[in-house]
Amino acid sequence: MSTLPEVARSIGSRYVASMQYPDYKRLWWATLCSQSAAWALIVSRGALVYKLTESNTWVGMVTFSAMIPSVAMSPIAGFLADRFDRKTVLAAAYVVNLSHNILLAVLVVTGAIEPWHLVLLSVLNGSARATQMPSSQALIPNVVPRERLFNAVALFQTTQQGSRFVGPFLVLLMLWITAPFLGDNEKWVFFLCAGLYAIGLSLVLRVRTSSRGVIESGKGAGSVFQSVSAGLSFMYHHPLVLSLILLVVAHCGMTMSFESLFPAISDVKLGMDPEDGILAGFGFLMVGFGGAGLLTAIALAGVQSESSRGRLFLWAGVFSGLTPFALAMSPNLPLAMLSVAAMGASQAGFMTLSHGMLQMIAPDAIRGRLMGVYSWHIQGFMASFNLINGAVASIQGMTAPIVLGAGGIGFVFVMAGSFIRVPLRHLYARGVPEEARAAAR
Repeated sequence: MSTLPEVARSIGSRYVASMQYPDYKRLWWATLCSQSAAWALIVSRGALVYKLTESNTWVGMVTFSAMIPSVAMSPIAGFLADRFDRKTVLAAAYVVNLSHNILLAVLVVTGAIEPWHLVLLSVLNGSARATQMPSSQALIPNVVPRERLFNAVALFQTTQQGSRFVGPFLVLLMLWITAPFLGDNEKWVFFLCAGLYAIGLSLVLRVRTSSRGVIESGKGAGSVFQSVSAGLSFMYHHPLVLSLILLVVAHCGMTMSFESLFPAISDVKLGMDPEDGILAGFGFLMVGFGGAGLLTAIALAGVQSESSRGRLFLWAGVFSGLTPFALAMSPNLPLAMLSVAAMGASQAGFMTLSHGMLQMIAPDAIRGRLMGVYSWHIQGFMASFNLINGAVASIQGMTAPIVLGAGGIGFVFVMAGSFIRVPLRHLYARGVPEEARAAAR
């Protein structure tokens, strides 16, 4: 019979094996801090602009402004991550976001903030995040052995999904702690975001691994576009990568573009009045979403069978479409929270598996550029759909739950249509084929 320490070691070797590598551990904690700050900011900023304007359109505009810079910045960030030291590029992005959060916090606390300020600052925030994401993703395979890559990527996704829980949870905790002695305490959460970025920056600076891709230098400004085209060329000419990314793009646009809708949904489903408690309502939704997503990402880190990954990817996609519809139809708070948790679990599963599969196929020489154009696609669609969703939900006769549910059902049809693509049919049946993994080595 196995002893408790033996069981713990067995679980650790399967689920958190990558944590034994110091640089990976530093990168993981830094990303958890920065992503938690980002989601705390999304919740706080969305609630603030909704409180200032009581307009879904403004919420959509601010969310769009935070995401749309990735369309321009992500490919350039991918180039930078291959041309220069990836750690240096990552640290620079953290510095920009730390400065942004300090400025935003000062404007909010002093009462000088206006909706248009939030739009402009969201552009700056989005530009830095668009630089951070490809740099950190490109650095992961350089800090763990090849055989630990899927585990490292899946475990890294727990920072993306867990931050949706940690960030809003810290917001709620801070509101509860400061309520007795800070009257209008919602404004102070922006300093919490700045503090999390400061911790993340200190951890990134302690990463020792130096890595970059393969780019010829000395070609001037034109080399940037030539280098970025290498990532696009690989994406568009690799049948499995193209099929996978098209499906992920549809998923992000139709099911994950809910940030502009959740403030209104917290009003409709949770009964949180815009003048009193909308931040708490938005926070409760994100805590439920992120908590389930975190558990799912951890569970997937231990899945070792390629065929199991393929089947799980298929079902995660189907449930990613059904669960927003369930939230839209929920008649009471308990069912709404259960639906939100199911959304978090299915969307986290879909994105964790897709990221892991893509990293297993990507050649390291162009990894930064490939992850850059990948972020370009998904963030661009999420930004656009958040703007569209916010605008549509403001039309008379339309509501945020209706828009959310319609997007989810639309993605169920996309999943059904995905069987037309032969590479996706094979992916669902057997996961990433050995020949695709071997080509990336």
